[in-house]
Amino acid sequence: MAKTTAAKRPWYRRVKWAHMLLYIVLIGYAVISIFPFLFMFGTSLMTTGEATSKRSLIPGIGYQIDTVNDITPCILFTKDTYIDKNNETVTKNRFIVDIPDHALEAQQYSNYSKPLVEERVEHFRIPFLTNYCAAWQQGKFGIYMWNSIRITLITVAGTMITATLAAYAFARIDFVGKELIFAILLATLMIPGIVMNLPNVILVTRIGEIFGNNGWFAQTLGFSFCEAKNCWVNNWPALTIPFIAPAISIFLLRQHFQTIPGELWDAARIDGAGHVRFLVQIVLPLSKSALFVILLFAFIGAWNELAWPLLVTTNSDWRPIAVGLQSFFDEESRLPQLQMAGSMIAILPILIIYALTQRTFIEGLSQSGLKG
Repeated sequence: MAKTTAAKRPWYRRVKWAHMLLYIVLIGYAVISIFPFLFMFGTSLMTTGEATSKRSLIPGIGYQIDTVNDITPCILFTKDTYIDKNNETVTKNRFIVDIPDHALEAQQYSNYSKPLVEERVEHFRIPFLTNYCAAWQQGKFGIYMWNSIRITLITVAGTMITATLAAYAFARIDFVGKELIFAILLATLMIPGIVMNLPNVILVTRIGEIFGNNGWFAQTLGFSFCEAKNCWVNNWPALTIPFIAPAISIFLLRQHFQTIPGELWDAARIDGAGHVRFLVQIVLPLSKSALFVILLFAFIGAWNELAWPLLVTTNSDWRPIAVGLQSFFDEESRLPQLQMAGSMIAILPILIIYALTQRTFIEGLSQSGLKG
């Protein structure tokens, strides 16, 4: 009888309006969040005329995708003879971007410069989106991307090591002043990062000079760690070492380590294990999700860093992709489709990493003190 009565109730009485409101809010938030990405991707596929006059977000609606000029065989594998950056003539096989002339004319690239070679033997070509090829070539993204990969790998490795050891000490080892030191560590989370840039620049400069060719090691011990006056500025230490012990990573791991049962430590002690063996063989295997969270945070932070590299580098030898993208924006201010293509190239590694680790990332957040 109850089921028959419930079935005859009007639909608006069966709907849970609180859940409906929640879904509407979440859908609206998703639309707002994805709007910039759709705009960026849609614009990156347009020509100059379309990008400056049309604003359709969905590719192919409001403008046409030309498979002759918008997609061209612009990625080459060749054997080139050319003059390298050291003014030496070299011959080697390489992948290179070179857009066909008819596509350059159709796309209206005003500042595009074709690679200079003395002799070329083409092996094969790969079709790809012309705007992306032009952005890669003009922005020299290959150099900046390689720099970002090196900086990110060093930063992530350093963060995983230092944050793990510090978090384990705060969670499992009793020592004098532990609570006070941890409170000070948490207090640093309240300090805006930009405020720390000036003291960090001074520290990096002074420490780098100690290791330089005129520093303490050179004058006292007779050797230096590099041939420059400062071994950190314009080099990887300045771009990585200040960021390998983030307070948020230590906090998250410490919260997770505290959830591991103390009985496991008691059993490990009975088997003769110390802290190092307990950490490596028991704690870390049980903390894979939390470690993935730390890895992703470190990766995104190192990959997206812009202000700090501008302060501690003066050339492109170690400048990351964010700095290269900013310079490219200044050079190609009248070509929004190339700016958007460059932005897509810059964020692609983050999208790939998050797509591969999304489930583990969410699981790690739920286990490391950020339950929402």
